Amino acid sequence: MRSTKLTFYLLLILLVSLLFPACNSKQPETDYTQYVNSFIGTQHEGHCFPGATAPMGMVQPSPESYNNHYPGYEMDHVTGYQYNDPWIWGFTQTHLNGVGCPSMSDILLLPYCNNEIDPSLRSNFKSTYDKESEYATPSYYKVYLNNHHVNVELTATERVAYHRYTFDNPESAKLLIDLQYGVSWDISTISENIIEASQQFEDEYTLTGYRKAREWTHRELFYVIKFSKKIANKKELETPENKEENAPRYLLDFNMDGNEKLEVQIGVSTVGISEAKANLDAEIDGWNTFDNVREATNKKWNDILCKVELKGDEEKKIAFYTSLYHLYIQPNNIADIDGRYRSRENNIEQATGGEFFSTLSIWDTYRAANPMYTILSPDLVSKFLTSMMDSYRTMEPDPNNPREANKYLPRWQLWAKETHTMVGNHAVPIFVDAWLKGIKTSGYSEEQVFEAIWNSVNKPHYRNHVALVDSFGYIPYDVQLSSLDDGRETVARLLENIYDDYCAALLAKELGKEDEFNFLMNRAGFYKNVHHTESGFMRGKNAKGEFKTDVDLSEVVGEWLPESDFTEGNAYHYQFHVQHDIPGLLELMGGKERFAQHLDSMFFSSEKPEVKTLVWNIHGTIGQYWHGNEPCHHVPYLYKYTHQPEKTDKLIRQLVDEFYYNKPDGLKGNDDCGQMSAWYMFATLGFYPVNPCGGEYIIGAPQVSEATINLPNGKIFTVKAHNLSKENYVVKSVQINGKVIDRNYLTHSEIMNGGELVFEMNHMNHHRK
Repeated sequence: MRSTKLTFYLLLILLVSLLFPACNSKQPETDYTQYVNSFIGTQHEGHCFPGATAPMGMVQPSPESYNNHYPGYEMDHVTGYQYNDPWIWGFTQTHLNGVGCPSMSDILLLPYCNNEIDPSLRSNFKSTYDKESEYATPSYYKVYLNNHHVNVELTATERVAYHRYTFDNPESAKLLIDLQYGVSWDISTISENIIEASQQFEDEYTLTGYRKAREWTHRELFYVIKFSKKIANKKELETPENKEENAPRYLLDFNMDGNEKLEVQIGVSTVGISEAKANLDAEIDGWNTFDNVREATNKKWNDILCKVELKGDEEKKIAFYTSLYHLYIQPNNIADIDGRYRSRENNIEQATGGEFFSTLSIWDTYRAANPMYTILSPDLVSKFLTSMMDSYRTMEPDPNNPREANKYLPRWQLWAKETHTMVGNHAVPIFVDAWLKGIKTSGYSEEQVFEAIWNSVNKPHYRNHVALVDSFGYIPYDVQLSSLDDGRETVARLLENIYDDYCAALLAKELGKEDEFNFLMNRAGFYKNVHHTESGFMRGKNAKGEFKTDVDLSEVVGEWLPESDFTEGNAYHYQFHVQHDIPGLLELMGGKERFAQHLDSMFFSSEKPEVKTLVWNIHGTIGQYWHGNEPCHHVPYLYKYTHQPEKTDKLIRQLVDEFYYNKPDGLKGNDDCGQMSAWYMFATLGFYPVNPCGGEYIIGAPQVSEATINLPNGKIFTVKAHNLSKENYVVKSVQINGKVIDRNYLTHSEIMNGGELVFEMNHMNHHRK
């Protein structure tokens, strides 16, 4: 039995090595995880977690911190942890990276000894902790709980969380298991987190169960929890505050036999308990293997981090490799070791490629994160696409539910379930960008992919309003053709959806579908229909074609407001949201000089964006520019289309230095599943996908003297910045493979063919004319 298990484990390691191949098939000589600071983004709005995880793994064991309640508390704690919180009240097994809505934090465990605790309040179990003892790398987390007299260590494989507790007084060791807990928009509603639950102690070493959580979207989780020591006593606690709850809390005592250490392994699955057990058995080779697991997971991270080698100061390395780490936390493979997963329809499906990648924050990641994957991990991109096609194929339309009346590609998918969050159908640019770069979808034909794309952009579903767009050429805020037309975010929904039309048109052209190409490309020009010439801004219109008047240009609006124009943005942000046709937008605004003036009015405004109808403090701004939210991310590069390209260089330097740094609050905005991090990586390397579909990267200004990308095809692409310094950050000239570039962009093929990109840098006061 052990030899069979060992053989399977070796095969699993081989599969992971194929999924994340080491740099040019060589083992990295440097431990790049030394440059990852897992605490960056864990204070204020970064919404990152410090716990352990395997690359794109299903579990992320990490602490849940606690503070006295204050306005905005829930927004700060959507991923369960804030660096400056004084208390920890447990360790949960699942987390999201840098999102803006609460979810996950499943199965809370809290070890303690020497204490008798009143269980009537959850907060009674909180403990202060030794901040000096808190330590984290991608594969490992540890902390000492002062009140509870226990040292906690966490590591993980793809589907198993592995805890190790060292008690000061093992004879009084206890473990709290809270199966009801989970983060939410209201900390007082933990009692409502679980809709259904069942659990059982199968023997004196094992607890198994099922839970269905409700926050953000309904999720099913099956689990097995194994203990290295025999349970001596178990007690089910009364529910806190006498509220009715669907999942219990247990307090366990163990026969420690004089041993100070207790290990706990938690295997999970979306399919069933037996599958959770199989995942655990396949990935963990018995007890006392914590350090082996930590080392193996650390190697998996090194195989990713070594994809880029930087030369520069240590602070830049830390910011860059932490960004690279954040990029590969997700999308998460939620399939079991046998390739099965639970679909959005609650059916058990077999993933076409053996993995099913979910956690798709597509509204954010299509802009930079997904293009970065096409450079560093094209094979992985193909697996993402296959997973999204699996979602489309298995979706069951519901004619009685307008949101689900037609099939569409995922929009914001969490554990295979659609959250209906954000706007656009931005799986479309991800598919088309990959296709144009030669990355195809395994298991599906071109016609099947095009059908999914065509239906996603042309058949009505939540927030795409195609009937209104085809009838009016825009989305009026005062008309309803269906129950889905709510008059909200009308300008943003138009601009984001017609970008998808443009991308779909590119694929139609490649496939020889001229009629579809012409139809989609025509609709891609509808941004002109909401451009208010007098003000120069995009603006909402009614059915009569009348623009809104008395618009507050600074106010950030969104789906929470009737007749709103934008999605988490203001007029300045969406003024430039025409990623597919910057030359056309430039002409519409009156030429290069006027276009630059519009950019100046954004970056050099004396006012900042402001949410006036919610408690939402906006950080990470330069004038009206808001780096902390995605619609702005391409805008600093737009000066490269004018006669003032040096302003892009200046802005990139400012953003890199001021909005990304080596402290817990060193990320000025939600990381949003790697998008903020991918922006930093592109900025550091010196190019950026303003139009993230088709393979053109606008040339920016590199932030390190040298960076080498170890491409997955075995070739090497090197970026060098000659004469780069604190004062010399403006691009004087650019060469690729010894030839001067007289254009403002670099192509994907130029990168993937390998070679050398060389920048000559100059002082701001001596920029090129």
